[in-house]
Amino acid sequence: MRSIKIAACAVVSISSLCHASTDPECLKHLGGAFGDVECFNGLSNDLKQENRKLAGNVASTIPKGNRNKILLEQYLNNQVNAQNFCELSRASMTSWVREAVTVNPRYHDYDVAYYECVYGLLAQENKFLKSLIKNANQE
Repeated sequence: MRSIKIAACAVVSISSLCHASTDPECLKHLGGAFGDVECFNGLSNDLKQENRKLAGNVASTIPKGNRNKILLEQYLNNQVNAQNFCELSRASMTSWVREAVTVNPRYHDYDVAYYECVYGLLAQENKFLKSLIKNANQE
């Protein structure tokens, strides 16, 4: 019985580690392309999840049939599309030429520029959505 409890704890611990979010402390230790990409990409993925929840919360405060619900949807779609422009950050560092994809890809500084741009957009979206919720909940 005891071994079953230990095994169950191990499974729960491992599964929780697999779904752990990226530690924002990584922003204080930037300096290598691989680590920087992992940091910005991990934080971006965490923000995407949080932003989806926030957007749902904002949408729930907008009355049915109100045109602002459509405006919110347009904003969210534009935010996703804006991430395409982060390619400019990468391209500007490679003399505007797209680097060839290799069999064993490695990260470079221009990859960091792309992921940092995406993270910046998501962080701004997060701040904006939080302000919308705050404004909507004021009485």
